[in-house]
Amino acid sequence: MAPQFDPQQPCELCQYFADLNFAFRHATIAERAKKKRHACHYVDVDIADLWESISQFANPATTYDEFVKAVHALYRGLEEERKWSVADMDKLVGE
Repeated sequence: MAPQFDPQQPCELCQYFADLNFAFRHATIAERAKKKRHACHYVDVDIADLWESISQFANPATTYDEFVKAVHALYRGLEEERKWSVADMDKLVGE
């Protein structure tokens, strides 16, 4: 089954790229341009257009990891420091 990403569920983005990385390893795909193209292939056309419009997609000097980081930056709230922990919720409820 192909990796899937639902833009209505941006929290699934990390899993989408993890699934892609798994497929890349098994298909022995290492070339950064191919990885970027494949990342855009499995999403809907609007998302693909958005991802292909960022400079890290077109720049051949940009690594795949830099491209992935730029894609993550498109989705607010995915940053690790912005995630709430159970302890944070307990503290909030306690207050």
